[in-house]
Amino acid sequence: MYFDSLESVRIRLIRMQRVMLRSATLVFLLACFSIRAQTDSSIPADEKALDAATKGMCHAQIAMLGESATHGDGHTVAFKVALVERLVDQCGFDNVFFEANHDEFIHLNERIRDKQSVTPKELLTAVGGIWKFDREFQPLAPFLLSRAQRGQLYLGGLDDQLGQFEQDYTNVEMIAEWTNLLPQPERQSCSTALHNRFYLEYPEAAPYSREDRSRINTCLSEIQAASAAGPPMSPHSEERLEMICDAQRWVSRDFTSNAENMVNRDRSMFQNFQWLQSRTPSRHKVIVWAATVHIAKQASPSWGDHAGTNFGSFIHQRYGEKAYSLGFSALSGSYRQGQDHFPAMPTALPDSVERRALHNGSDDARYVATPELAAMGTSPGAFFIHSYQTLTWSDYLDGVVVFQTEQPPIDTRPK
Repeated sequence: MYFDSLESVRIRLIRMQRVMLRSATLVFLLACFSIRAQTDSSIPADEKALDAATKGMCHAQIAMLGESATHGDGHTVAFKVALVERLVDQCGFDNVFFEANHDEFIHLNERIRDKQSVTPKELLTAVGGIWKFDREFQPLAPFLLSRAQRGQLYLGGLDDQLGQFEQDYTNVEMIAEWTNLLPQPERQSCSTALHNRFYLEYPEAAPYSREDRSRINTCLSEIQAASAAGPPMSPHSEERLEMICDAQRWVSRDFTSNAENMVNRDRSMFQNFQWLQSRTPSRHKVIVWAATVHIAKQASPSWGDHAGTNFGSFIHQRYGEKAYSLGFSALSGSYRQGQDHFPAMPTALPDSVERRALHNGSDDARYVATPELAAMGTSPGAFFIHSYQTLTWSDYLDGVVVFQTEQPPIDTRPK
């Protein structure tokens, strides 16, 4: 009976071990699924188009991902997030630059470099209000940040426009850092002048004027001279000088025409791109996230100087076939314009790129590569903004993704 009891115990132990093994396996599989869910934000119906777009762009040195100039397409954002993840993990892209504030990202990179604690929320703040509240975009922040903190990825902002929502570094701390370089008499007046311009806080009776801009330019020049003349105060002195130059370019566009403003803004974005590239000489593959009007091989004929000058034209002149511009559109659905307006997508014309891309009706999303886009010749398309233009789209884009349905992004802000 004693031996029978021992045998019974042994059998029970074996059974328990099997149960524990099954449980451990299940936990492992669930963990793998969780990791996969955190690092692949793709929509199942987009898988075929995602695979094709990844393959089509993997060879590029500069992969530029566009979107409508309204910045209100949730399906496009979700697709781009999944595409960025794949281009980084499968194709070795090691820089990701956004149409976002250059100075805010310089400060973020300083903190990452100095091994300070940085959260995904702070990365979203640097990206800015255009995307930070979109549920479709938010999974990208921890993905990018974890790789940046491990030194596998370098992040950057291309835009010089200051005064962005909730960017407390550039709106508050940066002004204090700059003006503290000045003698006491100029410190307060320059702090006030910069603050007023960043926030556009001018009384109705005395709106922002050329005299105000002249005062700001004088302050920036004095800050620049003080920063360059003295001994380096920190390992970040070069970054400070870059920020000042960036602000000077931004202010210089005040009181210019819309066309001149657009072209010079894109030129400034390219200068910021070049500076970011100079900071990472060992890194060589860049993803750019911006509106299609910025990243196309040439700008829309209705944009800027009407001669095609934009950020993408500078990139393609510099990198040629190593640069790739991707546009997005959809046959139906709706999008967000502003914060609470949701227009319907325009009706696609029968001979449009969109109709021809999804002619068989069986695909929810389709990637159109360079040869097919070129074969379509001059056709209607709505890749710059949600309005159809008849263009030879292969002169503007290397490829496009077309969805059956677009939808507005989901705003995560409390109602």
